[in-house]
Amino acid sequence: MAFFQYFTQADSEYLIDVFGPLLKNYGMIMPETFEHSRQLYAEFKSNENNYFTKVNVLISWVDQNQKKCSVEIWSDEPFAKEKTLCRKVHNEISQLIIPCNLSLRNEVIKSH
Repeated sequence: MAFFQYFTQADSEYLIDVFGPLLKNYGMIMPETFEHSRQLYAEFKSNENNYFTKVNVLISWVDQNQKKCSVEIWSDEPFAKEKTLCRKVHNEISQLIIPCNLSLRNEVIKSH
């Protein structure tokens, strides 16, 4: 299974408001059951190369008070395979939803 995870900052307490439009513009589908959830789930389906692939994205709170989120991206593709749709989606989504280094950020905050 291909799997990527990184952390980001949200500027609102509602994940759907912050990240929903970005994911929809990218072409992802968000099931209605997640529209009022504390997590945000979206999926991207492709039929490239006559092989059906679905890439899943889950954004959830790590620390809601500090607006820190986890972004998980996965598919059923082999992780060792170099050119997976999951890797492509991860690379492109991480340009829209910018990663932050939470451990480095915490160290900087503690040192001041």
